[in-house]
Amino acid sequence: MFPRAPFLQTVANPVSPTIESICQSLSAIAPLKLAEEWDNVGLLLGDRSAEAHRILTCLTITPAVVEEATELAANLIVAHHPLPFKPMARITTDSAASAMVWNLCRAGIAVYSAHTAYDSARLGINEQWANRLDLTSIKPLTPSLDDPTVGSGRYGELSEPMTAREFLSFAAKSCGSTRPRLVGDFDRSIRRVAIGCGSGGSFVGAARRKGCDVLLTGEATLHTCLEAENTGLTMALVGHHASERFAMETLAEQLLREIQPLHETFAGDQDSSPPDPSGNWVRSSQRERDPIAVDPISLNP
Repeated sequence: MFPRAPFLQTVANPVSPTIESICQSLSAIAPLKLAEEWDNVGLLLGDRSAEAHRILTCLTITPAVVEEATELAANLIVAHHPLPFKPMARITTDSAASAMVWNLCRAGIAVYSAHTAYDSARLGINEQWANRLDLTSIKPLTPSLDDPTVGSGRYGELSEPMTAREFLSFAAKSCGSTRPRLVGDFDRSIRRVAIGCGSGGSFVGAARRKGCDVLLTGEATLHTCLEAENTGLTMALVGHHASERFAMETLAEQLLREIQPLHETFAGDQDSSPPDPSGNWVRSSQRERDPIAVDPISLNP
């Protein structure tokens, strides 16, 4: 597991920014025009005019994250995965998703999601991946029409070729994945790498067109894996959660820097005392976990 980010406190400005000003800062980090047409991005829940006192970033809003935000008196959650994602006909406690929305409303907690906009942005998740792998000549797999330097996915070159087995291990260690899987020949030589975080099966065609040896993603369907195998494209699957979670720590740091260049102080993870109510805080969730667990006993009977 990667160490969790502590709260980052801005201490030079006694006035809390509004939710709207935070939305503008987030839009500067990940312009919403980069989001896919099917996505639900931006401010999804909350009052734009309210002050943003404490901010929690997370990959996915879960009951544990809602409880964490409530206990910390955070009134804005910046979640990578949108909640709600699809229209809700009713908001009751009858389903997990609507119950979380109900509890967020009761607690006065706003929700913002950049999702695929952050995937595609400059210094977004896919570009962070490319930098973690030390790729060179990094470019979008599908460039934006407005700005070809950004867009969906990324691809680039490893400094030295490695086998698919070595690459899978390298990628897994880079994101803390405990269950990496490979589609293709473990001994194949890998040099050009395509990246599509999360569920990146839709990038198989683009990766092949760019002459990539491997597509690194979180997860893919069986039929997508068969398509890749049958067309000679290796796939490295590190798990959806692991392929994106590390970037939520980075997002907290990016957001703090974007709000304005203020002096930063850190409250250590071991400090159980609540944050100073007068401070503005940005923190990555310490409670969300990958819902898919690996049983070491069953793997090593």
